[in-house]
Amino acid sequence: MPVLKFRSVEELDERRRDLWCEHPGTAWFQRVTRLWARSARLNPRRFPPGVRKYRSLEEAQSERELWLRQHVEALRKERA
Repeated sequence: MPVLKFRSVEELDERRRDLWCEHPGTAWFQRVTRLWARSARLNPRRFPPGVRKYRSLEEAQSERELWLRQHVEALRKERA
């Protein structure tokens, strides 16, 4: 991401309006939906089905990290 420099607050405000829309319309939501769909096609995440209970947050995070490691290994094998 580039670093943007501004000479004045007014210039910053003008640029901010260009970068962000205050009231996103249907077109904005459609762009986001297409972006998410493309991301899902390029890097599909698969989680084991079902609901799990954990005794602690650390236990839940460690299982999530295991799933992530398995996902990365599967991608490496697929793309090698």
